[in-house]
Amino acid sequence: MYKFNGVLDAALIGLISFYLVLSPFTKVEESFNLQAIHDIINYGIFPQQVIEDNYDHINFPGAVPRTFVGSLIIAVLAKGLNFITSIFGYNLLEQSSEINLQLIVRAILGLINAYSLIHLRNTANKIVFSDKKSKIKGTLGFWFSLLLLSQFHILYYASRTIPNFIALPIVNFAVSKLLRGDVSGLTWLAFTAVVFRIEVGLFAVIIALVSSLIFGQSNIIVNIAMLASGTIIGSFLSLAVDSYFWQQIILPELSSFKFNVLLNKSVEWGVEPWSAYFSKYIWNLFRPPVILLLLLPGLINDPADDGKPIIKSDDDNDKDKKGDIKIITHPARNSLRILFISSILYIVVLSFQAHKEWRFITYVIPIFTLQAANGISSIATKWSISFSSKFLVIIAIANIGVALILSLLMGFFSSFNYPGADALLFTNNYIQSNYQDKDVLVHLDVPACMTGITRFGELNSNHVKYDKTETEAELNQIWNQFDLIIVEDLNSVSQVSFASGAWELIHTSQLFSTVTLGPLVELAVVEKDNLIKLPLKFLTGEYSIIDLLQSMVVKKDFLYVYKKISHESTIEDHDTAIDQIEEVDGDAVIEDVNEQFDSIIEEIVSHSHDN
Repeated sequence: MYKFNGVLDAALIGLISFYLVLSPFTKVEESFNLQAIHDIINYGIFPQQVIEDNYDHINFPGAVPRTFVGSLIIAVLAKGLNFITSIFGYNLLEQSSEINLQLIVRAILGLINAYSLIHLRNTANKIVFSDKKSKIKGTLGFWFSLLLLSQFHILYYASRTIPNFIALPIVNFAVSKLLRGDVSGLTWLAFTAVVFRIEVGLFAVIIALVSSLIFGQSNIIVNIAMLASGTIIGSFLSLAVDSYFWQQIILPELSSFKFNVLLNKSVEWGVEPWSAYFSKYIWNLFRPPVILLLLLPGLINDPADDGKPIIKSDDDNDKDKKGDIKIITHPARNSLRILFISSILYIVVLSFQAHKEWRFITYVIPIFTLQAANGISSIATKWSISFSSKFLVIIAIANIGVALILSLLMGFFSSFNYPGADALLFTNNYIQSNYQDKDVLVHLDVPACMTGITRFGELNSNHVKYDKTETEAELNQIWNQFDLIIVEDLNSVSQVSFASGAWELIHTSQLFSTVTLGPLVELAVVEKDNLIKLPLKFLTGEYSIIDLLQSMVVKKDFLYVYKKISHESTIEDHDTAIDQIEEVDGDAVIEDVNEQFDSIIEEIVSHSHDN
């Protein structure tokens, strides 16, 4: 199966790229890292006053501080790539806006995540003991890739700069080490926890305990040392980098832990029952649930099992058999089981936190997928000797196909969730067409900034400024200075502010609401006599699948772009009207009215005489 790896790798990168191009914009969860990357690329990092004067996080720090480490790495890579393209005359920093640079930034992260998944696949292939004797090698990795390609969340978000997916490549690298029996993977997990996402530390501790205390795969003292070393190294790195950018001594993930766990402030973003991960989120991640159905067969079979018994010995004279220590003949024996059971326990413990999000369990998706791939791989090896195996493999392949179609549809529908970006693009084009070199101040409200607006999308012009003031008191003071505004609702801003000037609606941006099957039903009714030939009509271009899908999307008005009508011009129009009234001859008007009145009376009298 190794011969398919190139095609599968290209398909993985292709799907991540497809989702990137389909939905090039971002939402609020990604904003901190994306804004930080923008600021590092555009303003540099020295001297420190540059940060104070220009960086977005100074004015909008968020609920808790986040690390700059990942943003710094991606920014350096993006800036290096831009240096190369500028040699050939295409400097992304000199465009009217840097939206293409935003795509490059996301593409870099997407490629890093893709590589980490490919590396995990290759590692999994190396631990399969049966491959040494089999003519068909690499089946575990083959099924892992197929199952991975059918999923939506991990590929759609692979290029998105939320902290969990910046941490994911390092977690995958650590899992690859642990998969082959190398406990230094715990060091990488601890490092990731203290720098990027604190919950990864919980995952690392659980793996260390399961590996040593349940399976005897490793020594608990060694595991503790590995965890401690990763924590120390990560702490020093984060302390050095983040204290510089935040301009105070700080360890962001420690602050996050205090805010979300110790103070339990995360409940302000929603509370769900203990069972939510198991009853909702896991099922949403794997639809249809072919991966979940394959977990049990995967747990039964250990890919690293070499068929030799695990030996116990009390012979202290044998240097290879100390006391009552288990000797595992294959270094990766039970490693996949350890990772899978640890993943389940990780979700169990995480469930005690009242606030829940699917991205908190992102790290177990590759492990679940790998365990399911092990299950289908063990079934597929019996293809030639069992009808039930053939049937199960065919069912699994059909489910993978359905999952892929659903994922593509979810990606298409998700692309309508960025009205802020649509409103900003319209506003930028409007400015370039109508204001030329005039100074323009644009106000962006919170819902707009949460649904697609980033600094990469702003115009590179000294004449155009963007304001994100949030408090009503501050808005009231500067409202008359705005030329254009992007807001969710006029009533959401102070009525006093709107009374100070007149506004004209020039654009409406819509947000995805739901999906309707109405157009599909209508098409089926029209083609009721030719339903068999309907797919052919799509292939020949008589019908467009894109048009059909778009007609199925129900959207609602969400953001509005308003142009200010100059207050001064309104006063001038009023004065002009007054002048025109004053210029009218009052006596002439009265005389004209009297003449018309006499004419009407005469006509009435004449009409009565005729009758």
